[in-house]
Amino acid sequence: MSKLSNSVADNQKIIRFLADNILMMIMVVLVVILTIMSDKFLTVPNILNVLRQVSFHGMIAVGMTMIIVLAQIDLSIGSIVAFGAVVNALLMKMGIPIFPSVIIAVFLSGLWGTLNGWVTAFFNLHAFLVTLATMTLIRGITYTMTGGFTVSGMPQAFKVIGSGSLFGIPLPILYMLVIFAIGILVMHRTAFGRAIYAIGGNAEAARLSGINVERVKVITFSIIAALSGFAGIVVSSRLMAGSPELGLGWELDVIAAVIIGGTSMFGGQGRLTRTFLGVIFVGVLSNGMVLLDVSPYMQQVVKGLVILLAVILNSIKK
Repeated sequence: MSKLSNSVADNQKIIRFLADNILMMIMVVLVVILTIMSDKFLTVPNILNVLRQVSFHGMIAVGMTMIIVLAQIDLSIGSIVAFGAVVNALLMKMGIPIFPSVIIAVFLSGLWGTLNGWVTAFFNLHAFLVTLATMTLIRGITYTMTGGFTVSGMPQAFKVIGSGSLFGIPLPILYMLVIFAIGILVMHRTAFGRAIYAIGGNAEAARLSGINVERVKVITFSIIAALSGFAGIVVSSRLMAGSPELGLGWELDVIAAVIIGGTSMFGGQGRLTRTFLGVIFVGVLSNGMVLLDVSPYMQQVVKGLVILLAVILNSIKK
């Protein structure tokens, strides 16, 4: 009997190890295959290109990890990306200097998150329903502000925010790395981060232990909204235009990266270091398929299968 129980325990450890590390194993295999099949893949310009492409989703993925650990979801981030970009562009066209306009746009973007968090917390609703509504609301307001047209004519110095570099590293990559570093510090070294994990694990137990559940939810949704607005500003800087169509479908890509990184949809579990790997994995996979000239339709099939595999692994771990 003892041997049987030991064998079962050993099998469980093996399954757990595979579930925890399969993403890294698949990524290593993928990198090796792409390096062999394309001489352009493992080059510095291409690596920087991959990191720059994923940096916009990566910034928001920090906030989305917090939201999903909280056992919630935010579908409004794509609309807030467009809102932040458009508001910033309109402010600069009004003659407001670049730095103040960016701060104001990020702040106003964050207010949408405050609304999401407040309605979710104080009316005891799931954020899926709340953010599904505000996703349409925010996008509609953004279209209304511009009349459906792209806002252009911004000062040339604004381009540096999204297209500049420091020591050869594109600034969007540095933004992403700094945001991840701050996010990791907050989640694992502060009472606020521990509160997020506690609420995601058992909201009622967290409340009974003295945690202000409503306040934590409002702050967390404000954080992801502010990050979404900032990401929109960085993208608009690269394009030198604020479009109300920016961010379409981003919520799915960001959620996919977080889930692939191993954050549990049931709440209470997830690490930003793994989210970072999830973001990189999605970027490497997309870049590899482009280099190998895979059809855009087949790319969607592959991404869908990868997300399905990640969901199954999350279920096994749970």
